[in-house]
Amino acid sequence: MAYRPSAGRNRRLAGGPKEQDLVPLMNLFLTIVPFLLFMLVMTQIASVALNFAPTGDGGGDGLGAGGEKAEEKKIELFIMNTDAPDRELFRGFQIRQQGKERINIRFVNGNYDFVTLDAELKEIRKESPEQTEISVSPYPDVLYGPLIKTIDLCKDNQFVNVLYRPVEVRYY
Repeated sequence: MAYRPSAGRNRRLAGGPKEQDLVPLMNLFLTIVPFLLFMLVMTQIASVALNFAPTGDGGGDGLGAGGEKAEEKKIELFIMNTDAPDRELFRGFQIRQQGKERINIRFVNGNYDFVTLDAELKEIRKESPEQTEISVSPYPDVLYGPLIKTIDLCKDNQFVNVLYRPVEVRYY
């Protein structure tokens, strides 16, 4: 007795092409895309933290023509969070300018006095409107919040180049 051909053999051909399995591809994208976004943010933060402003004359001999600008006064703003009278440290800000007396702004009610700092920066701006550079130097124990608020205050007072220079601490 002869058996007829099985019905399953022809069913496979009549059903059309099999659908692609996209789950592994989606898993790949779900891991790579957040990683790439994270790297983008880290790159932006790193480029903001780095200071690419020139610090010297550019290595020239000084005989070139044009482009000479007046020497800007050096303004340094120190942020301190430790009381140590023997090392002239206190909790607050200290502004140092060339040829002027130091300005000390101490804590008020246990917090940094940003109102007085803003007033002092405005006064410095009035005295020298051409000044575009200020150096912010936090001590190692200063938290991130006061540092960023200080930098924002400097930028609000039209100090375009705010240089970040950490204080060199020596341990003996």
